Amino acid sequence: MSRNVGMKKSGFILVASVLFIFMAAQASLVSAQGIAMISLILTKQTPFPVEPGQVVSLELGLQNNGSGSESITLEIIPSSPFTLLLGQESKKTFGRVNAFDTVTQSYKLKVDETAVSATYDIEFRYYTGVASSMYVVKKIPVNVRGVPKFVIEDIQTIPESMEPGDEVEIIMVIKNEGSGEATQTELSLASVTDAETGESLIVPLLSGGVSYIGKIVPGEEKTAVFNLKIDIAAVSKTYMSTLTIDYKDENGETQTETHDLGIPVKGNPVIELLSAKIDNSDYKVDIENIGTGNAKALKIALVQDGEIKDSSVANELKPTKHKTIRFQGFRLGGAVINVSYLDEDNEFFVKEFPVTIKQSASAQETTGANTSPLATVLIVILVLESFYLWRLRKRTKK
Repeated sequence: MSRNVGMKKSGFILVASVLFIFMAAQASLVSAQGIAMISLILTKQTPFPVEPGQVVSLELGLQNNGSGSESITLEIIPSSPFTLLLGQESKKTFGRVNAFDTVTQSYKLKVDETAVSATYDIEFRYYTGVASSMYVVKKIPVNVRGVPKFVIEDIQTIPESMEPGDEVEIIMVIKNEGSGEATQTELSLASVTDAETGESLIVPLLSGGVSYIGKIVPGEEKTAVFNLKIDIAAVSKTYMSTLTIDYKDENGETQTETHDLGIPVKGNPVIELLSAKIDNSDYKVDIENIGTGNAKALKIALVQDGEIKDSSVANELKPTKHKTIRFQGFRLGGAVINVSYLDEDNEFFVKEFPVTIKQSASAQETTGANTSPLATVLIVILVLESFYLWRLRKRTKK
């Protein structure tokens, strides 16, 4: 009797086990059939492409292409160079997704700063119902591309102070502070045209306005050299110019970057003494600005024995211009013409020109020429009369 009962129990357990396995297989079959009807797609990547060090946002769509409603779970499995931002959940379950409906899920990931430009696959897993052991793996490609970014690290000029008429060399250090390399990099420097003349007062010497530096990787510095000519008509001011950088990015596409630069031109005033002489009752002095910059707040003084005999002032003396000053109260002999002035930066200058004040030869000749013919005749008569009287006295004595 007990043996029959044991056999009945064993038979019941066997039937239950077979039934459980059958039901599990049926559930797995249903789950497999359901998951086969689910599709996962990337609907948006922001930004595209993403740069190393940036955060990328991925928006994905899960679509139920079957005929019933399903519960769907989506999970992201990030790997280098991607890291899921804090607060982001890696797994999301959608309760019921009806046939032909689509649900969306977004993830934000940080791209490692050392990542190289490439297309990386991010793994996603999804399954229906509770059968997490039966999942589909889908790899979504994400485009990571470094972008060059140029900065001007340093600029030097030869000569250091650039004046109108100079031929100058501009030495520029360029650094790629971006995340991608640039190839076939070429720099060109052009001055903005003058608003009045429509011409540029700073022009390249031959091909001196272009500098080729080739390939430049992130973090690298390279030197560009430009040779320019400053027109003699330029004045003391900062002339705007444009630095254009043309290069090919990591996709082989041509890109252009521009930078605004100022080229400071400083003219220096140089005062020289042209002439100094007595003119009637005045001591006439001519000075000229032979430099390239304006002289301002001029004071011109005539100094003798450490004392200012006379002086004159002028607001401004432009390049190539001259000025005449007339002094009075002087005496013949040594003197100093003292000229003080300011340049465009209000720097103070003093120049002294030693001179000797004397009656000019032309003035002496003029004095002789002023003797009238009548005076000459009177002198001759006086001489003859004196001679006659002398002869007369001599005869009387005999």
